[in-house]
Amino acid sequence: MKIWLPVVCAVLGNVLYHCAQKLTPAQANPFLALAVSFGTASLGCALLYFLTSGRDVRADLGALSWTSFALGLSVIVIETGFLLAYRSGWRIGLTSLVVTVSLTLMLLPLGRVFFNERLSAAALIGVAVSLAGLGLITLQAAPR
Repeated sequence: MKIWLPVVCAVLGNVLYHCAQKLTPAQANPFLALAVSFGTASLGCALLYFLTSGRDVRADLGALSWTSFALGLSVIVIETGFLLAYRSGWRIGLTSLVVTVSLTLMLLPLGRVFFNERLSAAALIGVAVSLAGLGLITLQAAPR
């Protein structure tokens, strides 16, 4: 079970995430709503850091790199994209699937080029099936 705990957390967190995004009131300014969300996340992460780390915060800050800032920028883009997609009528179940499949298809070549990750024949067949599925799903997922 221990090996599955991170995946279970990611799945449950995503369910909460997409439901909260879809239910964010249309009259709420998207960037203020996201600022409150990020503030909540920042406070929660800071609290968890101090509860679980017995190390010196200055040393831990020194171990950070540009990737923390890049991740922060990517979160803004992702959150804004989903919020605006839902506001424009994209369906909750299919939107996430379209984004995830599209993301996976984009990450596969990056994994090969930058991280020397290889794909098996079965994985390549899965890619072909995913491309076909993405085409069919997009017909239903996009608002009309």
